[in-house]
Amino acid sequence: MGKGDRKTRKGKIFNSSFGKKRPRKKELHENKIQGDEPKLVSTFIFNKKTGETLISFRGEDIIKPVDPVKYYKDNFIVKQMIMRGIPKEELNGKTKPSDKNMEIFIEANQLWNKQYTQIKKTPIPENLIKLLSTTKKADQEKLLKGVELTPDLIAALIFEASEKHGYRMSQYRTDIPQKGIDESDLPKAFMEQEDGTVKKFGKSDLSDGQLKQAIQHRRVTIGKFLERGDVWHCFFTNYKSLRGEEKWLGKKQPHYHYVSSGFGLEKKKVIKELRSENYNIKNFHVALKGYGNQPE
Repeated sequence: MGKGDRKTRKGKIFNSSFGKKRPRKKELHENKIQGDEPKLVSTFIFNKKTGETLISFRGEDIIKPVDPVKYYKDNFIVKQMIMRGIPKEELNGKTKPSDKNMEIFIEANQLWNKQYTQIKKTPIPENLIKLLSTTKKADQEKLLKGVELTPDLIAALIFEASEKHGYRMSQYRTDIPQKGIDESDLPKAFMEQEDGTVKKFGKSDLSDGQLKQAIQHRRVTIGKFLERGDVWHCFFTNYKSLRGEEKWLGKKQPHYHYVSSGFGLEKKKVIKELRSENYNIKNFHVALKGYGNQPE
């Protein structure tokens, strides 16, 4: 789920967050975990009336080239430790962890190993393997024709590219709120549920309809680059694509956009476009299954 976004099935790679947040010291608690990798902010929102606690995680908007396996492993383990209540002083290495918290750390590693094994078992179509060694646009589009991505397949491809083909991963995320909205009028967190109602954490004078508009008109774009020297591949998407609101091949099918160094574009130009309000990049569409609002 994106901040203030509809509920969707969680994938293995795209981090989830929730609602729109603004700080209130008595009701919010933030942990900022900053090691070498990853940099992660966790926000706890407490609902005193219901006793519910919402934990929101937000990573960096820009991830410079990293070893993706190590990056996602560290990210996964830190999240597990935060959710199990390990204090930030121990997470940052400022104090020695207790025996109990060391057990939590070991269990988090074991959970990661299970997830890593699951990802590695995901079959990768031969066309995607060949894509990593192809530098011409026409060949790349031919290889991608008819390919259907899934969250597990995206993770498996990224790990394959890193471990066997020497690629590193970078990521660029752009989050542009609805024009004309005063963020101080929003509840601390909110989401549109499957039945169309809006679940809110905190007070707001805005109607459910206005909050839905804030969700639907918020522009979030996420681009993942696999790069090796001057060769790079980029799969990017946005929340409208994931919600199935962008028509493609005559239906509202969630999808990714693909572009590469073979398209004759400079990487910095693509990044600049992705971080703009209305990007303009010639790209190739690739269907995404098992995530978002799939057509019936």
